[in-house]
Amino acid sequence: MVETRVFRWSDGVLVDDPTEQPNSGNVRVADSWLLVDGAVAGLDRHIDRFTGSVRPAFPELDIDSFTRATLAALPRTGRWFPRIEALDDDGPVLRLRVREAPDPQTRATLATAPRDPRTTPTVKGPNAEALGALRTELEVGEAIIVDGDGHIAEGAWSSVVWWRGETLHTVDPSIARLPGVTESLVIDHARSIGTPVTVSRTRPDELDGAEVWVLSALHGIRVATEWRNGPTLHVEPGRAESWLTEYVQSRRVVFPL
Repeated sequence: MVETRVFRWSDGVLVDDPTEQPNSGNVRVADSWLLVDGAVAGLDRHIDRFTGSVRPAFPELDIDSFTRATLAALPRTGRWFPRIEALDDDGPVLRLRVREAPDPQTRATLATAPRDPRTTPTVKGPNAEALGALRTELEVGEAIIVDGDGHIAEGAWSSVVWWRGETLHTVDPSIARLPGVTESLVIDHARSIGTPVTVSRTRPDELDGAEVWVLSALHGIRVATEWRNGPTLHVEPGRAESWLTEYVQSRRVVFPL
């Protein structure tokens, strides 16, 4: 069973409270990242995404002090998947949940979600439970959300990109979705080595023969091996493995602060 420790921000200090219920309160904003022996990929982007959503919702909170204290409290060794949260719990609350990371995955089965449960598509946190329920309902590695016109938006807990030949395709930014940190790192690497990147408005049935990746902080890059009742997918041997190696090497040690 995955262990979880919960810390609550109280009077400028993170308090380790074993009585705190991890699922209490109404989550307004959340973010998480994979921490491996004190190193994280794109940590500054995770922090910026979180603080950028918290400040408009709770301008009275000292979010910078909270994030500094969070980094100081993280474990130095092992595999962890910490989550920071801003929530309503009889008033605004900042909280850190330190969780053991589950085993990494490199492959995923996909299915198109029958509905879009997102109420705040551009803010991470409030929709997580409903999106997770879709994955459970469909019994797949990732449920793919589409917009009202049937275009791919994102995975329930991931970003989606795909390959046509040697060109990397990403979701058109006009389609509402989360700004993916892992996706941004993959795009940066593509541009650094001269790989063409293009934005697309694409429906699942238009992806026959494409290689599809689902990207997340927890797993990095997962290659889609099947899209149930959807397109027939391609897997280019060795490509995802090579790019995942680059992604892992982008991790930077959080400590010392």
